[in-house]
Amino acid sequence: MSTPTAERDVPVREHWTIVDGRATRYLEAGSGHPVVLIHGEGSVSETWYDVLKGLGSGYRAIAVDLPGYGYTEPVGDATPQGLAAFVWEFAEVLGLSRPALIGHSLGGLVAVHAALRQPTRAAALVLVDSAGLGRAVNPVMVLQSVTPLGDLTRWLIPLLPYGPELLVGAVGLIGAVRPWRISARWWRSQVQAVATPGALDTTLDSNRAAVGLLGQRHPVLGRLRELPQPTLVLWGIRDLQVPWWQGVLARSRLRNGRLKLVLISGHLLPLERPAALIAAVRPFLATAATAGGNPS
Repeated sequence: MSTPTAERDVPVREHWTIVDGRATRYLEAGSGHPVVLIHGEGSVSETWYDVLKGLGSGYRAIAVDLPGYGYTEPVGDATPQGLAAFVWEFAEVLGLSRPALIGHSLGGLVAVHAALRQPTRAAALVLVDSAGLGRAVNPVMVLQSVTPLGDLTRWLIPLLPYGPELLVGAVGLIGAVRPWRISARWWRSQVQAVATPGALDTTLDSNRAAVGLLGQRHPVLGRLRELPQPTLVLWGIRDLQVPWWQGVLARSRLRNGRLKLVLISGHLLPLERPAALIAAVRPFLATAATAGGNPS
């Protein structure tokens, strides 16, 4: 399903800024209360391109390239906690007051840590197929983390003819129920991101920090009750990377939480079903405003 014409006409612009001395790239659409969108491991801000258009007619929607991915220069601490600190530094540089945070996969865990770090600073949270809400994870991620398979992938992909294309193709096939619905823009941008020097290193380091022999290393499920802001948990029910029932469990731990399961979607929900995501997020943000979050 495509977004309405009015939303498709909202321009998405690329910008650069300096965050703690590092060149940082981000995409932006619309005006209004700020909404910061945080992509997942190994991805780039183009993950949110259609969502930016859908939210831009009412919000200042901003998607940032995390350090070490895309074109943003890396930081020394690429843990979820370190990336959460970067998100707040980025928000301060842009002068964003109490933004809503929307995170996908690793970005969801980063958003949680950002809210735990400064509970009153995030107006609302949206966690999309989020990492860190349980230990269960696709066994391939465990193999990448604890065996030489990860090092082999990092070494082999740049050497193979069309190596980045093959890797991105595998990500799309595993991550989406209907990968042909993902826009050509993302395929191109993701191939460029994989080919960026250091991106595969950052991805592997991040995976090894987050995943061990028993699955996800440091789930934050036990800390969700500390979050005061309205929180929406969104999940593709056919997610093969992190199971949907982790979203159900997370909802039960939240003080002010909601849950939306999307039936025909895998892990790449923002790419495969952007209209469904927008349809869930817009009324949630409006309701969060009436509850005191003021994100609209």
